[in-house]
Amino acid sequence: MNLAPAKPWIKYGGKLSEGPIWAPETESLLWTDILLGHLYRHDWKTATTERIYEGPLVGGFTRQSDDSLLLFRQNDVAIFNVGETSARTVAEFSHDGSTRFNDVIAAPQGRAFAGTIGKTSDSGGLFRIERDGRIEQVAGGTGISNGLAFSPENDLLYWVCSTRRRIFAFPYRCDTGALGEPTVIFQGDETDGYPDGLTVDSEGNLYNIRWTAQEHGLVILNPDGKILHRQALPPRASSSMCFCGPSLTDAAITSAEDPSDPNRESDLYRIEAMPIAGRVEFRSSVGI
Repeated sequence: MNLAPAKPWIKYGGKLSEGPIWAPETESLLWTDILLGHLYRHDWKTATTERIYEGPLVGGFTRQSDDSLLLFRQNDVAIFNVGETSARTVAEFSHDGSTRFNDVIAAPQGRAFAGTIGKTSDSGGLFRIERDGRIEQVAGGTGISNGLAFSPENDLLYWVCSTRRRIFAFPYRCDTGALGEPTVIFQGDETDGYPDGLTVDSEGNLYNIRWTAQEHGLVILNPDGKILHRQALPPRASSSMCFCGPSLTDAAITSAEDPSDPNRESDLYRIEAMPIAGRVEFRSSVGI
């Protein structure tokens, strides 16, 4: 598998850009800057970027079925309508082992899953959020819960535990949201960063961004966890990736500010003409 190099794309003076999502209806890219407490939107046609939210930090978010955004913040889950100035809390969140939400994903039938940053190396977890706002922990043992993705058949939920450098595959039931016993499909080592953001293409291959990688900031795996391709990324502190563009054949890669990294020229990078197209993310319907 051959990919074009990642090139500087969007620069806005950010701190920690994360969780990019493509919105096909408006042909725009959305992402959060966690440390700034901002959400941004980039219009594909006009190539303009605007800030659409400012407030309590957002670890991750989903697009909802009514076009609102579901924000996973430090102490709550909230609905935000673009154009308004405040968000409406739909569920309070308090977990003794966690400091805040991190990567999230909308699931089939309107649920969502969200991971947390732990107060210790194993006190964070993965949580399921039902449409009525109920929150239940479904996995634990992590200090940094990261990327989430569904297989094309929606029968597997992939989950990244950065602390243990593992990618898990959970059998998934769309009707109940239940997770089966997980399998470790990828175990990283200490040689090339931590597994971070995750996405899946239309054929089921996994694209894993590697935080602080010395050589290969992007690793592509087949559904069984076999490495298909490794690729260098300009910023060492790369955080996440999504497919974007009208045909879902470009890749948007977010990154974090790193004063010691002379190669970081941009907040978001772009890989054009990906050999396999991506998939549109599901929408949540929490609190609707």
